[in-house]
Amino acid sequence: MYGITSHDIKAIDTKILYQKKYLTSRFFDFGEETKSALDFTYSANLNPKKYFAEMNNRINSIFDYAKDLGLKPVFITLTAPSKYHKKNRIGELKINPNETAKALTQIYNKFTSLQIFRKLKKQLGHGLVYFRVYEPHKSGVPHLHAMLFLPNDYILDVKKKFFSYFTDTQRWNNNKKSIDFKYTWYNSAGGAVAYIMKYVTKTFKNDSDMSTQYASYWYIKHNIRRFLCSRTLAPVTIYRKVRHFFRKEDRDYLKVSELIKSNQIKRLFDDTTYSYMYYNHESGEVEDVTVWQKNSDLILQSRIKRNDTFKLSYKKKEHKKALKVFVSDFEKYSFSDDLNKFILMPVVPSVLKDYQLIKYFRILDNADIDTIDYTHYGLVRNEMIKRNLLEEEAMSLNNYRLPSTLTNCQGGSHVPMSFIVPDEVIYDVPY
Repeated sequence: MYGITSHDIKAIDTKILYQKKYLTSRFFDFGEETKSALDFTYSANLNPKKYFAEMNNRINSIFDYAKDLGLKPVFITLTAPSKYHKKNRIGELKINPNETAKALTQIYNKFTSLQIFRKLKKQLGHGLVYFRVYEPHKSGVPHLHAMLFLPNDYILDVKKKFFSYFTDTQRWNNNKKSIDFKYTWYNSAGGAVAYIMKYVTKTFKNDSDMSTQYASYWYIKHNIRRFLCSRTLAPVTIYRKVRHFFRKEDRDYLKVSELIKSNQIKRLFDDTTYSYMYYNHESGEVEDVTVWQKNSDLILQSRIKRNDTFKLSYKKKEHKKALKVFVSDFEKYSFSDDLNKFILMPVVPSVLKDYQLIKYFRILDNADIDTIDYTHYGLVRNEMIKRNLLEEEAMSLNNYRLPSTLTNCQGGSHVPMSFIVPDEVIYDVPY
């Protein structure tokens, strides 16, 4: 599903496990309180609850901001052009989903750069307010969902421009079935917020839903961002640093954004200090408060968990190189100390260069069928097809299982020419 294999799942789970182990073993002391590095991580993969809570706050804050301006949410869907859905002969996508997501971003940016949006920006005094989410098809090809916030008198004009732009067959070779344009709404039941959150929550791992679970691996494997939004509010990196000072505010993200815009929160000394000038009602004076300052000492004093100390356990080993004999480009023998004889070294098609693979395939293809391992021949043939060096259909290796009279040597996957390996091979080579 989504082009994710069991090998992908195992590799991703192992990688995340090691990353978490490292973060949970590094600690910071805050007086009597101690926290691990994982507590400060906002990664969707390593700390999904923290990431989701912050993202939910951003979404609601942008909705409130757009609602205060009288903007209405419009939901659109874009599907990648047909060339991004093509597969090779063994069923793999020819274009990586990450590249497809980048292409969809370029398509979206071109559309939102049309004259009607430039006019909108001039009228509102700021850029387009939007959310953007990528979601995979069952094949693994991503499509784009976006929510735009528009004034009432712009919605119909944008809708007309949307369909005329994306149904232009000369430009996209697309049709109406691959795009969508919907109006959404505000109400007490969630409305537009619930609508976009439905797509956002699909990007997180859910053990009770196999489809959602595979989708979460798809985002990690192809390094595709789960959620993107316009730069309407304060940068999230600044908000994380100063939000504790405004935690009692009902709409803290909007408050921080407003203060940065009015230059009441200042970034000083190469962003190592953030100061806030505010009016103290009790004293009747304007005070300058440092709401965040980089603490290099805290980083230097971080410590490793005591029961997870590191020690050097590596011991240098001497590796004796095996004696090898080269009969031809594809016929090589290695001397086995255990068996006290030369063993035929198998040819691995996947590591051969194109010209080597072509030459080797011709040798097998012209050889007598009784002198080759037919399963190995099928493996080489499928590798040729995978690299588009042979215009044929790939077949299962089970279809190549025929008895071979020349595979007496254990460990050898082929005998490329009419050559039988005797028990003892003697060559005039220096020892």
